[in-house]
Amino acid sequence: MIQIGKEGRRMRRILIVVGSGNINGHTDQLARAFEKGAIQAGHEVKRIVLSKNLQGCQGCGACQINQHHCVIQDSMQEYYAMFEWADTLVLASPLYFWSISGRLKCFIDRLYAISQNDEYPYQETFLLMSAGDDHFWTFEQALSFYSFYTKALGWKSLGSVLAGGCHDESHQPYIPPLKLQEAYEKGLSL
Repeated sequence: MIQIGKEGRRMRRILIVVGSGNINGHTDQLARAFEKGAIQAGHEVKRIVLSKNLQGCQGCGACQINQHHCVIQDSMQEYYAMFEWADTLVLASPLYFWSISGRLKCFIDRLYAISQNDEYPYQETFLLMSAGDDHFWTFEQALSFYSFYTKALGWKSLGSVLAGGCHDESHQPYIPPLKLQEAYEKGLSL
């Protein structure tokens, strides 16, 4: 059931999935800024940082004959319930080798367990990414992948915040302040 807030805006249940293990790193900062805006807008928000205890899909197909339960017993078991709770999925990833992180890819692959007849529960999605460089082509491959799988899974993209240039000479986590503000405003505007 869709809930409407005081301002006549749809209230969302947002799950932010952070595909980086660097707590307080670039991607985590971007996700927290988005989360702050979404909470201020009155949305319910849950945030997970994908753990090291997350295996890739084995392609065994057991989930499709096992009442959509994955046989791999790891962190994904708790993530399934959170995914099903949400109506909006925010994927946050550092740019690793021109695409999303392996942790985030594992999460997406493992959603196969809850698919039925290759159809997935509908989600509206948003992409947050950080990268060290900031060329015009920096996020090209990652955006292509994101666009492909949102279409393939039948999801609707609500947009993205792409934060390039996340480095400084001190090697401390740094995100351009304008990108943090953009992430906050996107969360606020949902």
